[in-house]
Amino acid sequence: MSTASSRTMKAVFVSKEGRELVERPIPTPDAGEILIKNVVVSSNPKDWKLPFYLAPYAAVEGNDVAGLVEEVGEGVTDYKKGDKVAAFSKMRTADKYGAYAEYTVSPVNTVIPLGPKTSFEAGAALPLAYMTAAIGLFQRLGLPNPSDPCLSQIPILINGAGTTVGIYAIQLAKKAGLWVVGIAGKSSDVAWAYGVDEMIDYRGKTKEELTREIRFAAQGKLKYAFDVVSEEGSLEAIAKAFEKEGGKITYTLTYPDSILSTLPSSVTPIRTLVGTAHSSDAEFARTWYKQVGTWLEEGEFRHMRTTVVPGGLGGVQEGLRRLKEGEVSGEKLVYRIEETVGL
Repeated sequence: MSTASSRTMKAVFVSKEGRELVERPIPTPDAGEILIKNVVVSSNPKDWKLPFYLAPYAAVEGNDVAGLVEEVGEGVTDYKKGDKVAAFSKMRTADKYGAYAEYTVSPVNTVIPLGPKTSFEAGAALPLAYMTAAIGLFQRLGLPNPSDPCLSQIPILINGAGTTVGIYAIQLAKKAGLWVVGIAGKSSDVAWAYGVDEMIDYRGKTKEELTREIRFAAQGKLKYAFDVVSEEGSLEAIAKAFEKEGGKITYTLTYPDSILSTLPSSVTPIRTLVGTAHSSDAEFARTWYKQVGTWLEEGEFRHMRTTVVPGGLGGVQEGLRRLKEGEVSGEKLVYRIEETVGL
């Protein structure tokens, strides 16, 4: 295995043509950053999509890591060498911040402190998806957060409740005192396991039927919705379920103006971009990443079930294939760096 003093490391170079295990320089943290010696890293669906949707694209991909602090940049006082952490590294910034590598740099604002009882697998399953849920609920929708929960059980609809973002949104919403209505298909049982109050199975339903079921489940009081999966037709069906006064709906993927313009004028669509954790929402991210580290250690927050893909970094190609082919449901794919051949 590479050491920081050797200044080179193994990393997975991702392009449209495939994934190649290559040798890369070990990055150096700048001011306000830390260098992490990765123990476990994980995949997100966007990891297989970027090389296809942003072609030409070639970089060390991935953004979720867990490991030990190797080095700290100037001005970093929260962490020191040897600390156990997880992190959400910057996106679309080439090799320095990529997760599919022995070492990764992360801004200190997006680091999760991990306690001795929290596994590296649990830590790697959280960063990007957890912060997507937190920003969507509390920054974009403006809902009460767990530090000041509401007392009236405001209904919140989560479409994609059985996804990783969905189950983290469920837990955060419940901690904030909200009433959670979920939409899912074959992963409905996953959403139930993480505390959803009402579930709607979208399979076999028309948009009109889905709208009616949402209204019924939310007791005609829906003002807030989080469209995690942003599938075809979901935004329109959800928006029509809002009460007459309207409300807010946040979504994660790009919708064309031709769809957004058809929504009722009383419904405000707002896109959630998790990358704001590295910019305008940096202080918010710092606060809630530290909080989830405490919750994890105390058993008050549950991570998505993890599945280890064999082969370490050499298994990344297989993991991304599973995601692309839709073979992953109710689980988070992770890779143990020590299993990489040649380390």
